[in-house]
Amino acid sequence: MARADGDWLDLARVHSLISEPPGWKSDRSIRLIWADADAVPTDWASNGVPGHVSVVGIWRDESIDVEERSPDRPAREPRAHRKNPPCPPPRGGWRRGVEAWNLDFDTSDLESSGVIVHQAIFRPSADQEVLVVAATDVDAVTRQMAPHFPDQLCVVPSRFTRGQLEDVRDVLHARWREWRVESFGTGSDAQAQPFITAQLFRVTAEIADWADTLPEGLLRISSALTPA
Repeated sequence: MARADGDWLDLARVHSLISEPPGWKSDRSIRLIWADADAVPTDWASNGVPGHVSVVGIWRDESIDVEERSPDRPAREPRAHRKNPPCPPPRGGWRRGVEAWNLDFDTSDLESSGVIVHQAIFRPSADQEVLVVAATDVDAVTRQMAPHFPDQLCVVPSRFTRGQLEDVRDVLHARWREWRVESFGTGSDAQAQPFITAQLFRVTAEIADWADTLPEGLLRISSALTPA
């Protein structure tokens, strides 16, 4: 964002769908100090409409001495490919032509008790959907849910408990501003194993020390500011 008070880098993730006035920037913007005046993007409109840029430079606590810039955005971590459920298919194959979300079956009790940790939909083919549940009690979940999801249910032991996930979320929520957390939520991998994903501005020593106390794989962090 080019403004009268300088050039600013605002992270795309902090922008909402709400229309803002020209020249607006969030309170998390970072000042850009250009080492080479010729490197300043010329496609940034003077009316305050932001352009897109990735920069490489020296971090000065609240500004960046820019050494290189590129219009290319950093690649995002690929999402889990949820095609083949982590359970063997039933004898006749996975059910076809029926959506896996059964709105007539209420899983709230199983979730609140911590028995169900996470749920995800896998699609072996265009007309097949399988509900994969990561649970702390596979037998109990299978017994209660299988009649409602014939040939559409796969239940696997969860690597983590719902309490472990909630504890991490509580810390991120409590330290949201202090740690400059941009967003966080629950994700799962190709085996339907849950984890917490957090997007931060940068990873400080304090954040790294806390993350090191967590079980391996429970938290996945991505940051806007990373070592070049």
